[in-house]
Amino acid sequence: MQHHDKKHVVIDARVVVSNQSHGIARYTEEIVRNLKHLNCALRFTLLVHPKSPLIAMSWPEHFTLRVLKTSWMSWLGQLELYWHLRQLKPNLFHAPSFIVPFLSNAPLVTTIHDLNHVVLSENYSIFHRLYYSVLLSRKIKKAKAVITVSEFSRNEIVNFFHTALERVTVIHNGISENFQDAHNLHSQSADAILRKYELPERYILSVGNKKPHKNIARLVEAWCISSCTTSLVLLSEFDPNLVAIAERAHKKHNLYFLRFVPNEFLPVIYSRAELFIYPSMYEGFGLPPLEAVACGTPVIVSNCSSMPEVMRSHATYIDPSDTENIARTIEKTMEKLPHMNSQNSQASQNHARQFSWLRAARETLDIFENVLNGVDERQVALQPLPEQGHQHA
Repeated sequence: MQHHDKKHVVIDARVVVSNQSHGIARYTEEIVRNLKHLNCALRFTLLVHPKSPLIAMSWPEHFTLRVLKTSWMSWLGQLELYWHLRQLKPNLFHAPSFIVPFLSNAPLVTTIHDLNHVVLSENYSIFHRLYYSVLLSRKIKKAKAVITVSEFSRNEIVNFFHTALERVTVIHNGISENFQDAHNLHSQSADAILRKYELPERYILSVGNKKPHKNIARLVEAWCISSCTTSLVLLSEFDPNLVAIAERAHKKHNLYFLRFVPNEFLPVIYSRAELFIYPSMYEGFGLPPLEAVACGTPVIVSNCSSMPEVMRSHATYIDPSDTENIARTIEKTMEKLPHMNSQNSQASQNHARQFSWLRAARETLDIFENVLNGVDERQVALQPLPEQGHQHA
């Protein structure tokens, strides 16, 4: 088959930008990076940002990169996207985020990670609410397939968009292999990374942005009222309000901020933490706790949304709305740390290994092929995650 005889899939990868790491960007980069390792009879065009790390990577001949000038999240971006799709005339367009093309009728597959814009609409503008409830809703009803990352999000999408359950396929996120090798890192290399970021020798780690549902302020309050003397490191933007909370509790000197850490250094930051805490009120999947247990670090997570589905028995659970509960759980968990056995840690690491980006890419490719071959998606919707996690592809 000649290259241009192959069916053509365009993937919007503009969200992937150097030195900007968040959940959807990580998902998009991992899916496209793993797709290139799979044999298939399709050709791909990746739409990328001018500062995308994807540009420097090597790609097989059935992959083409096209650099767009505008932001993925803008009206100008919609116009530029429409212009390129008119030129490319793809057989299928994959939107790996909630930004879908409104001016194009290209056959659409979209990944909806969560509905926090809807469920927590008070945190967003009227424009965001309108976008989800009117514009995105129409597109999703016309989409050839909808992918999501957990059974929790699948049910949210079905209930909000009034679409059939079997139209939405669950493909769980993966974790990068470098998180699973974190404990093998040479201690001197790890020490150098900790010095680079000026981290204390002993620390509790949390990851989250300033959005209210990430619940970082309540975590800082809980840590402040607890008897815990171990430092708290936040992989988050600097926030003077959080510093003020710590100052009132005389713990300001033990509160650290990490604005950005490249993915290759994250395993060291995770594995050197004594404890990882993720107090989020709402997650479609929740990748950081899984990455933390892959690195052998004990984890505390919220008892709501997707987190019990993903973490199973491999975390200690908190009520994220109860500051006192978070504080007491921190204290009890820190007390238990010296007595935690390696068997528990190994079981958690084995659980994390079940989540593979290569498998996620293969299942995504299956969706593309089924849609292009006209297979009814209701026949191929994936089943819920079994008790011990899914198996390696």
